[in-house]
Amino acid sequence: MEQSKTLAVSVSAKELVTYQCSQCGHCCRRIEGCVMVESLDAYRIAKYLRVQHCGVSSTDDVLLQYCEPTPLTDEGYPIYTLKTVGSEASCVFLQGNQCSIYAARPRTCRLYPFSVGPGERGRDFEYCLCFDDNQQYHFNSGKVLVKDWLYRNFSREDKEFLKLQYRIIPEIGKLMRRIPEELRRASVFKVLFYHYYNFDLDQPFLPQYEQNNRSLLHDLRQLALLD
Repeated sequence: MEQSKTLAVSVSAKELVTYQCSQCGHCCRRIEGCVMVESLDAYRIAKYLRVQHCGVSSTDDVLLQYCEPTPLTDEGYPIYTLKTVGSEASCVFLQGNQCSIYAARPRTCRLYPFSVGPGERGRDFEYCLCFDDNQQYHFNSGKVLVKDWLYRNFSREDKEFLKLQYRIIPEIGKLMRRIPEELRRASVFKVLFYHYYNFDLDQPFLPQYEQNNRSLLHDLRQLALLD
């Protein structure tokens, strides 16, 4: 099964673009290895499924049951992506043409057809419009003002999380490159623990994420023999 191919075009928040969701579920298919589950996503999904009595009580449960670990860099920096099922490589949460965790769907899904990246020239973020194989289903009618879409789907918590992540990931990468090969696996486990597993669902996410990052940098410096 081929993955959907995507072309990203830069847009400004003031642009009006042609797009309308037809609730067909096509953008939830052929996504194997495509939809990243970030720390905040895993936390939100876990909280949502816990309330739904789906046998989930922690981020550990979400990652084990619904996600796949994937190394993102040569040093083994780990991320998770959504599992897929069936011959169409459909999202594990797709039921019929509907998302079964719609209220807690990952940021990638909520922002679609837009994406967000680190900003330049004093801006926090850059925005892109993503064209893919589903263009025939979604890009033929309707109008969306980019800033309105972002207002509805890109929360303050998302923004603060991403700004923290943009700052911390380069530091983590530099440290992982300095860690001796025989300790590289230990560094991967540290990243997984602090970025994905070490969260209390009954406590706010961002303070925990900030503390986890401080602990992670400390532990990676020790592995890199810098302390």
